[in-house]
Amino acid sequence: MEEANDRRINRTRIALKRALVELIHEKGYEAITISDIANRADYNRGTFYKHYLDKEDLLAAIKEEILKDLSEALLAPYEGLERIDAHHIFPSTLRLLEHIEHRKETFIAIVSVNKDFYFDIYNMLRRSMKQEMHIVIKETKDDIDYEIMLSYRMSAFVGVIMHWVENGFKYSANYIAEQVLIQVNRSLDYIEFI
Repeated sequence: MEEANDRRINRTRIALKRALVELIHEKGYEAITISDIANRADYNRGTFYKHYLDKEDLLAAIKEEILKDLSEALLAPYEGLERIDAHHIFPSTLRLLEHIEHRKETFIAIVSVNKDFYFDIYNMLRRSMKQEMHIVIKETKDDIDYEIMLSYRMSAFVGVIMHWVENGFKYSANYIAEQVLIQVNRSLDYIEFI
């Protein structure tokens, strides 16, 4: 009985989340009411309030779910491994980008409401990189500050995601992952001025 109850709760929450995303695309976040969300999901307002305090709480739940899934996507390909060569990070990069691509309508809706969501992604990635793994840089005579290097790399990756979203997911997740890998494993030669 409890399992059926859990499935019913999950179905209701999924329907409410989907309704909010659809409505954001149709009429914009500010114009949406709780009744709009409940009606779209085929529930009543009372059901909505059993699960969420307001539409901000529902939006926060969607954002939290995406961040959790992105964190899991980042680490899942390397479960049980002690290390991986930088040239072989493609699986986690691809998996993370595929997750965004599969949920692009949700992602676009959230970003349209809250541009700071990119900072949430940045913070999640940075936290995961600090707590779950450590980047080892090839020996060099230069003194590389780990925190600055990590911030630079995570900012660059989030910048690529922003570019991808702002261009309407013009490229596939696979293409973006390939391009990220090229950037990670290349150094600048020089800059020409035109």
